[in-house]
Amino acid sequence: MKPINEPILVPNEDTQGQREQHSEKQSKLSVSDATECEEDSAIQKREYVIRELVETERDYVRDLRLVAEGYIALMRDPDCDVPMPEDLRCGKDKMVFGNMEAIYEWHRDFFLKALERCILHPEELGPLFKRYERKLHMYVVYCQNKPVSEYIVSEHIDTYFEELRQKLGHKLQLCDLLIKPVQRIMKYRLLLSDLYKYTERAHLTAEMETLRQALHVMQVVPKAANDMMDVGRLQGFDGKITAQGKLLLHGPLACCEGTSGASFKGKELQVFLFEQNIIFSEAVGKKTQFTNPVYIYKNHIQVNKMSLEEKVEGREEKDGSGGAVDLFCVRSTDPRKPSLAYVCQAMTGELRAEWLHNLRTILQTQRDFLKAIQSPIAYQKELTKDPL
Repeated sequence: MKPINEPILVPNEDTQGQREQHSEKQSKLSVSDATECEEDSAIQKREYVIRELVETERDYVRDLRLVAEGYIALMRDPDCDVPMPEDLRCGKDKMVFGNMEAIYEWHRDFFLKALERCILHPEELGPLFKRYERKLHMYVVYCQNKPVSEYIVSEHIDTYFEELRQKLGHKLQLCDLLIKPVQRIMKYRLLLSDLYKYTERAHLTAEMETLRQALHVMQVVPKAANDMMDVGRLQGFDGKITAQGKLLLHGPLACCEGTSGASFKGKELQVFLFEQNIIFSEAVGKKTQFTNPVYIYKNHIQVNKMSLEEKVEGREEKDGSGGAVDLFCVRSTDPRKPSLAYVCQAMTGELRAEWLHNLRTILQTQRDFLKAIQSPIAYQKELTKDPL
């Protein structure tokens, strides 16, 4: 065997350090490339969402046109060979469509064009929804009329409106077109939510605040619209609903007339808490293809003549998680209605907390208002008093 005469090469410290630096640099470049790739992907997905928003808006305007330039135009035409039923005359025909024609004209002439501009200028999208916040409340008005519209259409869907549909050559029935504004106002929030998500991933921080504001607008407006649809289904209340102030909360509660929970057998009522009144109603009818249940008025208690008992002794039902849901009681303090009271039970502990929070808040507001009227100087001093 030949002896090994060649020296064994050992890398010096400088060479090893250079390799480590090179490796670290390569690693940083890889992370940077990955981040850039993710941002590019997010920007591309953002563009898809904007295009989907614009394309679906065009489809929506086409659907609105079928109503405005189809049904409405025919029903206004005195020479139309499909005679309008007698009971649709005297303004009932206008209640079928509400303010849909105004919605159509605004989307056609303004909103669609503004959205189309956002394809090339996506930074304008967030401010656009904020700028038109008040205009979008047209949908609240539309939804408030929707229950009345549903009822009228259901009475003629197989006769008069079917004849008009065939004459117009439409595939969709009128009720399918009338639900489009309700669906569209909900869709905006979903698309804006996706847009915000991809904007955040693309690190386009300058646009995130305006998109956050747009998202807020499109949470508030659909909720108000949905609330108004439920309020529009309330029948038999003698007062003017629009005079009851803001709708604070509504939903089903198990209720029993009286103040005792000892033998509580609650019946599910639909309860509406407004700033001025709490209204108890009963759902009648079932949801069908053309109609929804209506709420028949049972009773009401004026908020400024109401007291709250947060815990009533009695039988407690279990909520979905297995816990007990306490009863609470609202009663009238009106001397003309001394026995008017309802023991109530929410479906879950969380809903109970929400009802109590809103009831406490509105009662405190009433107390503050009364104090301000009766002792304005003392009330002002209390407001300006420094907290401890």
